[in-house]
Amino acid sequence: MKELGNESSPLEKGVGFAVLLCLAAIATGVFLRQFSFNPAVLVARNAEPQKAPGPLPPPLPRAWLPPELVEFSAPESFTPENLYDKIDGKAELYLSAGFVRLNCQRFALKEAPDQWLEWFVYDMGALPQAFSVFTVQRRAEGQPLDLTEYAYRTQNALYFVCGSNYIEAVASAPSEPLMKAMLALAGRFVAANPPSASPLPQLALFPSEGLVPGSYTLQSSDAFGFDRFKNVFTAQYRLNQAEVTAFLTSCASADAAAALRDAYRSFLIENGGKEAASTGSGDLGKAIEIMGGLEIVFSEGSFVAGVHSAPDFASGETVASRLRQRLVQKPK
Repeated sequence: MKELGNESSPLEKGVGFAVLLCLAAIATGVFLRQFSFNPAVLVARNAEPQKAPGPLPPPLPRAWLPPELVEFSAPESFTPENLYDKIDGKAELYLSAGFVRLNCQRFALKEAPDQWLEWFVYDMGALPQAFSVFTVQRRAEGQPLDLTEYAYRTQNALYFVCGSNYIEAVASAPSEPLMKAMLALAGRFVAANPPSASPLPQLALFPSEGLVPGSYTLQSSDAFGFDRFKNVFTAQYRLNQAEVTAFLTSCASADAAAALRDAYRSFLIENGGKEAASTGSGDLGKAIEIMGGLEIVFSEGSFVAGVHSAPDFASGETVASRLRQRLVQKPK
């Protein structure tokens, strides 16, 4: 008698043979795959090897260091893409003014390494941009410094413009030896990078009578909250007890200046301003009352100028009239 269950049926034999064929095909594919490359691997193998970045150059040559200073940190460099990493919260001010690069490094007193300073060189691309951040960042307690045309110091820091560079040197704490070293370092920097002898010509257009010394500013964008006011110079005036801000900016033509003047007036009225009852000089147009102050804006040739937030009509019109007269008299 034959035993049951020991022989495979033809169907089972066929299925088993098919499985063996599949396994053989897979094994062959794996074997052949070893000799073919992913295109990405080929690209990676053919690419030039990447060189490790070298050390950054210092923001100033080591030979410029006064003998009492030594390096306290490695140099750092920042571009518009990563400036926020260094000065988060203030980066937008520099970026909107045309920032190119920041190079910085810390130095300490050789005999007292707990007293150190950080040296910042902001390359702003051109003198007006460097002047802009210098004025906007100006500290109220600053004292004028005979270093460059635009320079001052505080108890523990120096701030100055040198060509297209805006430089800050900030000490960890007030220290006379550290300040002396900082001043020596600044002097060497200026001697090696002599600034242009030509001051900003726009500043000469402001009348001198009543001018507050050192009060000039340059607002690169959105001056007085108006997004079409770019590169607006301002100066402060004091008439008796009144403080008045005068401003001016230049346009490509007289027509462009008139259009910008009208646009600013419309902006003021759209934001709650009203024409003042006093007519004043016809050359200045009607003042606009807004937020407790008076705005006077006029155009003269290719310039738009006026006063911003004057406390009263008399002081505002006086400064605006003097400014307009200066623009009328300027050399063509």
